[in-house]
Amino acid sequence: MGAFQVSTNASMRQTFPSIRHAVLALLLCSAASPVFAGFDQGQAAFDRGEYSTAYKEWLPLADKGNALAQLRLGDMFEQGQGVTADDDMAFKWYQKAARSGNAAAQYALAGCYAIGRGTKRDAGAAFDWYRKAADQGHGQAQFRLGAAYAHGSGTARDDAQAVVWYRRAIAQNVADAEVGLGFFYVMGEGVEKNYGEAASLFRQAAEQGNPVAQNMLGYLYAEGLGLTQDYGQAMVWRKKATEQDLAEAEFDLGTMYEKGQSVPVDYTTAVKWYRRAAAQDYGPAKESLQRIISRKPRED
Repeated sequence: MGAFQVSTNASMRQTFPSIRHAVLALLLCSAASPVFAGFDQGQAAFDRGEYSTAYKEWLPLADKGNALAQLRLGDMFEQGQGVTADDDMAFKWYQKAARSGNAAAQYALAGCYAIGRGTKRDAGAAFDWYRKAADQGHGQAQFRLGAAYAHGSGTARDDAQAVVWYRRAIAQNVADAEVGLGFFYVMGEGVEKNYGEAASLFRQAAEQGNPVAQNMLGYLYAEGLGLTQDYGQAMVWRKKATEQDLAEAEFDLGTMYEKGQSVPVDYTTAVKWYRRAAAQDYGPAKESLQRIISRKPRED
């Protein structure tokens, strides 16, 4: 009996660590499951439009440091979904998630600094957070970083770096980056001037519905730059841009009607488009309206 007891005790001592580890693993899984379940339940509620329920599911997770839940709360406070819109609270949650390394939150936080949402406007801080998100492969952040270099916003202007980041964003099908690089090819900044390359970039972005690219493609057709001059195509693309209320396109379309490019001269329609652009406080359209009303000839 004594030998059996000793043997049994020894066996239990050997087995106990394994049991302890198994129990510990079970406890950890039990603790972790509600975290993921809570997030998934919150996402399901959000997808159903039950924003208050989503908020209740995500808040405890966010308080415990879950970066994705923090990001979602930031979005909800920014949009006023399930909560009263509050820029300060949106900034708070974006900042927490961004500091945890979430690229989408870093991009959102950069945007807050860029426009002064929930914090003071700070181009330098915006640049730094765009850079963090861009380094993680966030396409829109890569475009914004390129734009910051192009305009010297929050950093010294550097056309070469702008081109680098525009190209990285283009690799992720970011249409705005195609527009940015397209302008560089038109102006010969950061790259050698090349209207054909600009036309290709603008077309890619235009086909994705980017109104600036659509209008620029119209410009290249109208001027015969990198493309065979074609007023008909110029009008097609400019009209697409006006469907998104782009003031520049409305003005350019008005100019085409006034000059009779692809259509007979039509001052009535020209005035209509000038008025639409002027309503958006577009200076050249205001000047054209005043000129037509005063019956003065164009000064080309």
